[in-house]
Order: sequence, then structure tokens, then C-alpha cells
Amino acid sequence: APPSALHDRLTTRERRIVACVVEQSGGSNAALADRLCIAEHTLRNHLSTIYQKLGVRSRLELYVYAVKHQLERA
Repeated sequence: APPSALHDRLTTRERRIVACVVEQSGGSNAALADRLCIAEHTLRNHLSTIYQKLGVRSRLELYVYAVKHQLERA
């Protein structure tokens, strides 16, 4: 599927998480969860769903994908 079709599958919350991952690159899951005001376990669940929707396997791949496709501005 074209990247735009994959991006459309992300929820508003998932887009916010992607933007936070880019903004806080290198931050721990605990720090990201704290910034997003959610539990770390909830963040991990969201990240797993995002990885599946975008076809990436890690936070590093997500970061590269998001920057390449300008998802951090979503």
C-alpha cells in the first residue's frame, strides 16, 4: 500500500505517539509514556499497533519512517 494509505490507518492518538517518538528520539518508554500521560504498558501496546500498521519493527525503524514521510508533523 502507498505510504499515505498506511498513514490514514493511524488514529489521532497513534499520530501523537509517533510525533512524540520523533521529538523525544532516544528517550525511554517510561519518559515517552510520562510525556503522553499514559502508562508505559499502554505506550508499548500503542507502539506495537503502530509498528504493525506501518510495517516497521522497532522504534528506530519507526523514527526513520516517520522522518522520511514527515509523520512527526501530524
